[in-house]
Amino acid sequence: MASSVAKKRAVTPKRRAAGRKATRTPKPRARMLIDEVTAILLISPNAKKLCEFYRATLGLPLEEEVHDGIPLHYGYSLGDVHFAIHSASGGWPGVPPQDARSPIITFSTSDLKSVVERLFARGVEVIGPADHGFGQVASFRDPDGNLVSVLEYGREYW
Repeated sequence: MASSVAKKRAVTPKRRAAGRKATRTPKPRARMLIDEVTAILLISPNAKKLCEFYRATLGLPLEEEVHDGIPLHYGYSLGDVHFAIHSASGGWPGVPPQDARSPIITFSTSDLKSVVERLFARGVEVIGPADHGFGQVASFRDPDGNLVSVLEYGREYW
């Protein structure tokens, strides 16, 4: 994962030529207090079960992790963002989550149809896909009630 000190500029998608992978072009931006999103951490009453859900439905290769002072949890780096699931009962040192509050976790894909088919095949209730102007989005709730979206950007954004 690149450090926020080394990463001074945001990146924007660059239109790709036929048959070529999308590249990113640095785009200058004003210096901000916050440099980047580093991690998405879910605190769950059943971290292992939630980990299995994300492995089975979205194919995330979450791995067991242990850090000094932090009990066993599950995580994987997606680009520059670390996605992790921690147990609420395992000594989570941070602020406890509040009931009825849910972040919206958005993953991107280049094949939303396959993602939706995989979710349906595993019995997940999916809303959409719906057109959001910049792309198609399908949404669902994970077993802990977190709202999850999967976005496929429109061609004009690549």
